Amino acid sequence: MSRIVGSQMLLGDREKEVLRKMLWRVADFCGVEVLTYSILSNHFHVLVRVPEKDRAVSDAELLRRFKVLYPKPTRYQTASFARLETALREGTEKHCGAGAAIGPDA
Repeated sequence: MSRIVGSQMLLGDREKEVLRKMLWRVADFCGVEVLTYSILSNHFHVLVRVPEKDRAVSDAELLRRFKVLYPKPTRYQTASFARLETALREGTEKHCGAGAAIGPDA
């Protein structure tokens, strides 16, 4: 459960729809399964199933998840993503550079 500060009723129909879409994108990115959820005007509930710890995630799956979470990446993220794809395809990190980042704070 997560509450809005001050218990204000800030989530109208439009905001609830935006939150619902974000919930599914983040769940897909994280590799969890949303079992059920409820979005109210001042808080929401989410129940997820987390996959087993030993389950490996392939490079292709990581790249797919990045595209799910960042469907409209910045130019920098696009360039970083292209370098990452090349490095993974070649089996090396030489194209990524030391400390290369591809997230939203990059």
